[in-house]
Amino acid sequence: MLRLPIHSLEFSLLAIFALAAISTSGSQGDALVPVVTSTSVTHLNYKTAKPFEAVTAALEKQLGKFDPSIEKSFSASPLDPAAIEAKMHAMEGSSGLMIFAVRNHGQLLALEGKRGLARQYEIGNPLVALEMTRHDLRAGEYAPLRMYVYVGEDRLTHIDYDLPSSLFGRFHSKDVNDVNDVGKSLDQKLESLVANALKD
Repeated sequence: MLRLPIHSLEFSLLAIFALAAISTSGSQGDALVPVVTSTSVTHLNYKTAKPFEAVTAALEKQLGKFDPSIEKSFSASPLDPAAIEAKMHAMEGSSGLMIFAVRNHGQLLALEGKRGLARQYEIGNPLVALEMTRHDLRAGEYAPLRMYVYVGEDRLTHIDYDLPSSLFGRFHSKDVNDVNDVGKSLDQKLESLVANALKD
């Protein structure tokens, strides 16, 4: 019977373990293949001769501001849902929405020696998001929503966003009508927000 030297035996065992590891990692890689879904999203673009700063100020005037410190309330024991909801309602602006974040993309252009006016807003309402996620948790992917305000090459101020009902429309669940209804209500809220901002 052929006897392998100790070091050769160790090498053979290491090789077997290495092959097993490669085989295992390959099976995990197969599990990472995504499910691809094609969907249609409606994009809206408004433009106006109204100055950028006037438009953004008019938008922000209608929006409240989300206070992240409210997250501490969820660790309270016992949990007081009514008190948390009251605090969230207090954050709402006249539009029923609030700002979660603002990103000044125009300011970033200074790094390239350029100038521009562009601001991205994350807006929404946690309680409105809850109306959807309690029916379909996946709806949280689009909450909060995004709105982009910028001055284009035409020197006009533009307001761009994706229609909420078209974003949430890709979810097909037993409560799809409930999610779609909330999406349509958000369509109306954003339309009113923009209309009021563009008033003379």
